[in-house]
Amino acid sequence: MPIYEFICRQCEKSFEALVKADQRDSTACLRCGSTKTARKISLTAPAQIRSAASNLGMPETCGQPSCCGGGCRLPN
Repeated sequence: MPIYEFICRQCEKSFEALVKADQRDSTACLRCGSTKTARKISLTAPAQIRSAASNLGMPETCGQPSCCGGGCRLPN
């Protein structure tokens, strides 16, 4: 079940709720109990992307320009 973020149209309180997808349009406000709620668009965190070298157990580059153009951000 996904967590949705809502705002109550009656008391204007924002809240999150863990609801089934088919019940997301009938979620009641946690403060006043009203069912006049609307889902908000929530920000999500991007997945962490690892380099192919680290996935293979190979050491990452050291940050020297000769390794990867100096863009790997590892200490020299």
